[in-house]
Amino acid sequence: MFVPLAHAQNLGETLQECPGTLTGSTQPQQIHLQMTDDATVMNVLWATEGRSNGEVEWNGQTATSADYCYNHDVAFHMASMTDLVPDEEVTYRVGSGGDWSEEFTFTPIDSSARHFEWISIADHGDSSEAMDVTEAIIADESAQMVTVSGDIAYADGEQSAWDYWFQEQQDSMTSIPWVTAVGNHENEPGYEFSPYEHRFDSDGQIESEIFWYSRNVPGVHMVFMSTEHDYAPGSTQYSWLEQDLSSVNRDETPFVIVYGHKPMYSSNSYHGSEIELRNALEELYFEHRVNLVIAGHDHFYERTWPVSCVQNGTYVNGANPQHIRGIEGDRFDSYMPPIHLVIGIAGRSAYEELDEPQPEWSAYRENNSYGWTRLVFDGDAGELRFTHHRIDGTIGDQFIIQEAPLKSEDDGGILGIPGFGVTLPLLAMFGAAMRRLR
Repeated sequence: MFVPLAHAQNLGETLQECPGTLTGSTQPQQIHLQMTDDATVMNVLWATEGRSNGEVEWNGQTATSADYCYNHDVAFHMASMTDLVPDEEVTYRVGSGGDWSEEFTFTPIDSSARHFEWISIADHGDSSEAMDVTEAIIADESAQMVTVSGDIAYADGEQSAWDYWFQEQQDSMTSIPWVTAVGNHENEPGYEFSPYEHRFDSDGQIESEIFWYSRNVPGVHMVFMSTEHDYAPGSTQYSWLEQDLSSVNRDETPFVIVYGHKPMYSSNSYHGSEIELRNALEELYFEHRVNLVIAGHDHFYERTWPVSCVQNGTYVNGANPQHIRGIEGDRFDSYMPPIHLVIGIAGRSAYEELDEPQPEWSAYRENNSYGWTRLVFDGDAGELRFTHHRIDGTIGDQFIIQEAPLKSEDDGGILGIPGFGVTLPLLAMFGAAMRRLR
């Protein structure tokens, strides 16, 4: 539900936190859209060197901004464009202190659409390889959103790095929203998460302290969680995840994707699998039939088989995948346990040392390439398609998850069990009920 914007900071707060903004240009920069949980509302954020009152103009309407700063001498502004019509183009501009940006356009996402395309990245920064990824995203005319699984600008306390990063992404961020999960490099020396809280928005409030939230797009319920805050059972985040995943309408959004920074499964020797995270959340994801878990942190690419450790400590779909009837080549069905992806390939130096031998749960990995991943929801085909693109123009990996169960020709079941596509979620619900009784 959309929440009206908070009030701006007063002059006293500005003098205390960022006195350098009392002078300077009010020309808007670092302009970026921020998606809300209401398709008729889109927030827009921007920065100026000097403190000023801001506003946004769109389709003949005007709204004032909340104006604020943090311990960095740049002023920020956030305003809401309301009464939008999904799938109808919006023309807008932002202004501060009498200075205006050029006009931009975007198209609000229609959650009922039968086709939707987006790009997912992690571990980006500003290297030459990262700029190649940026250029590819800007050139993409079909993507309607970008998601980032943490470690975004790698400012690490140097706030001008954020300014530069946003300027480089502006040509994309003014036309499609970038939606983010927080990573360990967003917890900055001397600042903690304050820069992230002021520069991104998940709840329509300045200085947002919400690090987990969800969004619905055509065919997909997307969950953005934080591996950098408490996620253990009984924590606020765990309770929220449990409630959010329980509320998903699979008729409206047949696929569920969880974005977080650190991976449950990784055979990279630099960080590797986050076992604590796996122990805390894997059963929850299995119960609620999460289809994809997309992480970063290790700077390489890896895809697992549909895998889960929750049944008697064994992999449900890890070993001997060629014998599993829920899998046909690069096609899986949505009743499989989650596929885990590590996509930390958007620009930071590659981690090339891998665990050997390759674990049986690991389906595909490569450790010396850079790129991005692209996902397509095709409602008419009942499919979610995934492609891993390298910056040299080649394709590294592809697979498809289909909504309907894959059936064996001989017995109509998957995993060698007739009717398993129906049985799996029932077993999950039964297991959850039994645990509540313990």
